[in-house]
Amino acid sequence: MARQDQQRSRPAFAANAANNAKGDDARHRRWAPARDAAWALLDGLVAEGAAVAVAGAGNGDDVPLAQLARRAGRVDLIDLDPAALRGACRRVDAPGGGVLRGLEQDVTGGAADAVVAAALARAPALDPAPRVPPEPVGDGPYDAVVCDLVLTQLLYPALRGGDLTGSEIDAVLLRDGQRLTDGVVARLHAAAPGGTVVILHDILGWWKGHGQPFTLDELLARGRDDPAQALALARRGSLPYGCDPWRATRAAGARVVDTHLWRWPFAPGADYAVFGLVTRR
Repeated sequence: MARQDQQRSRPAFAANAANNAKGDDARHRRWAPARDAAWALLDGLVAEGAAVAVAGAGNGDDVPLAQLARRAGRVDLIDLDPAALRGACRRVDAPGGGVLRGLEQDVTGGAADAVVAAALARAPALDPAPRVPPEPVGDGPYDAVVCDLVLTQLLYPALRGGDLTGSEIDAVLLRDGQRLTDGVVARLHAAAPGGTVVILHDILGWWKGHGQPFTLDELLARGRDDPAQALALARRGSLPYGCDPWRATRAAGARVVDTHLWRWPFAPGADYAVFGLVTRR
């Protein structure tokens, strides 16, 4: 009964914890190319002894935690799911490296749970709309904050876990998603005053029955030549609703100073394109 009450009161937590629980050694090995690509981006941004946060860290399967821990003086992993955080911390072996610790925190400050709970109950839109608190995430200040594929996960997994139709889910994402995304990105920048926020964003997916008007290889090739052209091509695809990091970066008074693009081998037969945005105020 307690678990059912928690799922009703914290649907975003329940959905993300369920996804984290699917992690295993095979997935950790399969995602090694994504970790390598993320480290190629972060290597030049994280200085020796830096204070770093990874928001939405989960199991840490897609981010180079070992490299970060060896380089940084402190790495805080921030996530809703304490069990996933404990597992991520146990997995990293970085003797003599930085201090790695897990911080249980909802980057939306409960706003996502409120939106999802109302939607699943088919209640009227909340008035006033739930707002993400302005306080910085984590226990900073940080030199760098990594937003780890979290923006697409703020609402969608929990909404999909109920009995809502596709059109009902889309309506919630279009109404509330970008507002929450803007609030989260603003909190990340508040946690790194004068520092860098790196947003990892899973913009598009390919799997059987879910294609795009171009191939992932075509998108990646475009990204090697010109990230701006790659983004223009990506925007011709079926984008997730209500989680645009470029728009959220502008709303936070920041700008994108560098962009990388790579393949995320999510599962056999399923791949995502990840844009890595280096942003600063």
